[in-house]
Amino acid sequence: MSRFNPASSGPALDAAIDAIKGDLTALPAASQLDSWMRLLDGTGTGAQGAMLEEMTSLKGYISKGDVANISHSLRTLGQLTTKAATETDVDEELSSKLNRLGEALLAASTSVVG
Repeated sequence: MSRFNPASSGPALDAAIDAIKGDLTALPAASQLDSWMRLLDGTGTGAQGAMLEEMTSLKGYISKGDVANISHSLRTLGQLTTKAATETDVDEELSSKLNRLGEALLAASTSVVG
């Protein structure tokens, strides 16, 4: 199974959860995506590879200001993040943070406005 880097994932997930409360259609959100993407194993099996692909797409939507696709991409990331919480080899604390992040992404997907 693919793995999150436990040494740096916790603080990065906290930052990601906080960032979701901000303007997800602005370019600073793309910077947050970059830091999150560095934590993922794109060669692993499971949700992480799909998450990397979706985050790459999301960065493109943010740069274009494509609100409809930003919303769709956030929803997809929320689903994948929640899935990753159960399929990756992480401790209970990181799994909990991944679940919270997934829920926050799903909620954000319905609140993005252009």
